[in-house]
Amino acid sequence: MGNVVVQMTVSLDGFMSGPDDELDWHLVDEELHTYFNDELRRSAAFFEGRRTYELMEGYWPTAD
Repeated sequence: MGNVVVQMTVSLDGFMSGPDDELDWHLVDEELHTYFNDELRRSAAFFEGRRTYELMEGYWPTAD
């Protein structure tokens, strides 16, 4: 059986998004984007929460 890895982005006060559901507080630069892609590339599958799925569903059909 493989490993299960949990990754979650949370601010120091325990919130994922701002009061108006904005996600502009975290900066995903090229280094972090590369790291995430490298980690996910090794995965057989990954699960997203409902909100993340809704944010990403329009992107996935056009992703390389």
